[in-house]
Amino acid sequence: MNLITMKNTLNDDELCRSLIQRLSNVFPDLIIKGGAEEPFYEAPKGDAKAILYFRSNYPRSLLHELCHYCLSGEKRRQLDDFGYWYYPCGRTADEQLLFEQVEARPQGLEKLMCEIVGITFIPSLDDFSGRPASEDFLSRLNQTYEEMRLTPPPTVKKALTALATIKNYN
Repeated sequence: MNLITMKNTLNDDELCRSLIQRLSNVFPDLIIKGGAEEPFYEAPKGDAKAILYFRSNYPRSLLHELCHYCLSGEKRRQLDDFGYWYYPCGRTADEQLLFEQVEARPQGLEKLMCEIVGITFIPSLDDFSGRPASEDFLSRLNQTYEEMRLTPPPTVKKALTALATIKNYN
């Protein structure tokens, strides 16, 4: 998939509004809301749409949560937070390794999304222990980035195409 990328000139509020507008057109059964203290995916219940909450007005949080949505199958989209577990900061080394195994794929896609909308991507370990990212994590993240860039699955492709329409770049 060949998408043009440039440096974004929108502030965080403008970029979040633009992202939400574009993505709402592509994913009409998904409500995307900022301002949350913590990101969370609320699965659809009855006739209600699914809601994807992202942290504050942070475009990176929006994109990261969108990555989870795009990579989750239909079954996981029927579960709150896609049925994933979460250990807060202060994880043991084994818990951190498990986190890295689960997060490499969505962060690889997030890296591509950040590139498309023109914002900086830095891998997140969601850990303040000072431990560096494992080589395996970084390798798997970059493999996913290349996979998504070259052969994105259908839901990912829809999101990437929508993101490429964001205007106001240098």
